[in-house]
Amino acid sequence: MGDVRSRPASAAAKRGGTGDAPIGEAELLDRMRLVGEAFRPAAPIDRRSLFSGRSEQISELFSIAAQPGQHAVIYGERGVGKTSLAAVTAEMLQSANMLAARATCDVSDDFGSVWRKALDEIRVHTTTQGLGFTAGTKETSHSAAGLLADEVTPHAVRGALERVSAQRDVVIFIDEFDRLQDSAGRVLFADTIKMLSDRVVRVTIGLIGVADSVSELVREHRSIERALAQIHMPRMTRNELAEIVTRGIDASQMTIRPEAVRKITALSQGLPHYTQLLTQLAAQAALTQRRIAVAGRDVDVAVGRALDRAQQSVVEAYQEATTDTRRSIYPQVLLACALAPENDFGLFTPSDVREPLSRILGKPYKTAAFARHLDELSQESRGEVLQKYGTGRTSRYRFLNPLLQPYVAMRGVSEGLVRVQDLR
Repeated sequence: MGDVRSRPASAAAKRGGTGDAPIGEAELLDRMRLVGEAFRPAAPIDRRSLFSGRSEQISELFSIAAQPGQHAVIYGERGVGKTSLAAVTAEMLQSANMLAARATCDVSDDFGSVWRKALDEIRVHTTTQGLGFTAGTKETSHSAAGLLADEVTPHAVRGALERVSAQRDVVIFIDEFDRLQDSAGRVLFADTIKMLSDRVVRVTIGLIGVADSVSELVREHRSIERALAQIHMPRMTRNELAEIVTRGIDASQMTIRPEAVRKITALSQGLPHYTQLLTQLAAQAALTQRRIAVAGRDVDVAVGRALDRAQQSVVEAYQEATTDTRRSIYPQVLLACALAPENDFGLFTPSDVREPLSRILGKPYKTAAFARHLDELSQESRGEVLQKYGTGRTSRYRFLNPLLQPYVAMRGVSEGLVRVQDLR
């Protein structure tokens, strides 16, 4: 089976011999550095050169930014790459001669503090004429946050943004908007967006947050529905995840075999964090053996290391959900949930769990045999690792923390309960 290579990786292969030929100490250290730069599972991607996929969402944001009076709300599950999308889109908008800024909300924020954060990212340049006939001009710059009065109101924000956008169009992303606990602040944001839209100010606001719907993120959305374009961020496709793998491997001047790419994308369950983590660890495993070609066996090593490095909250959630003093099938039911087919919002039904659970346990299971387990996994006694929607035949479930799902799948593979090819 051949390597997946692009021109940079092929050049690297020429410098280091064949992908399986051992490399020297200096080359090893250089590759280790490149892998660390290319894959950053603990941080959002902020460089276009390392960003992959989401071309549809990027195109939509560019279209929205080009339409005065139009704004956007970007919503979806935690961990699908919303922050990375905003960071990379902001970089691209700046390359297109627009001003772009980002602010991240936290639980202590209110309307005024968020806007001071956002406008502090923008510099306002002024030119003044010196005194006398021979005096030249003097240019100064200061934070646009200085344009706000002590009391920050929608009217004051609009005035500041009109001044900032006098020369260039402006796009401002407000990230983690769901963490803004101030309900009055949410109303003021809706009022601001409506005011900017009605006055056709050349500023685009992009609200970003964890939500199943726009109404959940922006409860006052009906008053600004006309001005708010909705951009849903589903989990990434395997092709998009594969692009993350190959682009990062190329940047690391390495190669990767198709089998390894398939394993990584299957185990990632649509979440780019795990794609970054598994590829980084697999590349490091190959380099430890002084190879620049990443193989399937390196991904197997990466799975074990990823389980060891999992966030403590994820490990504790798994233990609380599956630990029992008696022999039980909670671990298998949770694994079947991780393998169950789901919709774009991560929701699955009890009947979706039946087939993977039967495969894991090696005998047919009816829904009634594990319905109680699903209910208990959505209750506090089992750590509430699942969220339940509806009752009876209409009930739906999903993982409360999306990062737990790939962890459960990797444990299942590591423990021999399922094969990688069994993952959806």
